[in-house]
Amino acid sequence: MKTRTRYSKLDAFTAWSFLTPALILFIVFIVIPTIAGIVLSFFSWNFFNEPKFVGLNNFAKLFNDPSAWSSLGVTMEFIVLGVIPTTIIGFMLAVLVSANMPAVGAIRVLYFIPVVLSVAVSAVLWVFLYDPRQGPIAAAFRAVGIQIPNILQTQSTAVPALVVMMVWLALPIVIILYLAALQRVPDDIYAAAALDGAGAWRTLWSMTWPNVLPTTLIVAVLQVINFASSSLDVSLIMTNGGPLNASRSLGLYSYQEAFTHQDVGYASVLSVLQLVVIVAIVVVGRAVTSRSSK
Repeated sequence: MKTRTRYSKLDAFTAWSFLTPALILFIVFIVIPTIAGIVLSFFSWNFFNEPKFVGLNNFAKLFNDPSAWSSLGVTMEFIVLGVIPTTIIGFMLAVLVSANMPAVGAIRVLYFIPVVLSVAVSAVLWVFLYDPRQGPIAAAFRAVGIQIPNILQTQSTAVPALVVMMVWLALPIVIILYLAALQRVPDDIYAAAALDGAGAWRTLWSMTWPNVLPTTLIVAVLQVINFASSSLDVSLIMTNGGPLNASRSLGLYSYQEAFTHQDVGYASVLSVLQLVVIVAIVVVGRAVTSRSSK
């Protein structure tokens, strides 16, 4: 009993030794800024003067600001257009990688490329790909006699174009998560499916997919956060929210209010709104998933 107690204390000490650095970083860079943002939403501050308490004035401004709600709509567009394709494509590619098909080596190299590139470098790369004069996408369309507009400067195509790039960036982590989940799927169910005469497609969606649903929930939560927050970096570099604010997400609007208009209090309110939206989507999605799995 004493030996077991000693080993359990040693395990606990080892676990906390590994967790403490990450926990400190999480508190410093996530928890404290979040609390500070919520507190600042009740103040008026321009970085230079002393913060002035204004109560709910910033929140009242939010409800009367059409730009905030249009930016929220753009953020929701990023989430809706990005999360589902990223999840499905990531799952399909993970299945291909785990199946050891002939081209699996090339697939592994291609899906790992975004990991070694920063968001800024990736954004510059995709701006070149979308370039209407020198970009390869426009060149491919011209080769078949089709002239396409400037994708990033057209209101109807700016957000979908950014989403394609963000899906490409998000796929590596999604594929890795699904690969880990696929390794835990028991081989017995595949043998049973083969005995029942199920084809590959039927086995994939009736056997494999239900067994990776817990991972799918994790992927969905991570991608909701990703597409809500990373849209700031991508749209800032690639379109700066244009054309005519068509790709200005809530995060980018908050950034502009803070660093262009020096209204930190109102920028904090916009960040709080984004946090509330993300938490609401995650809670609803988890509730729906839990109910459907029962």
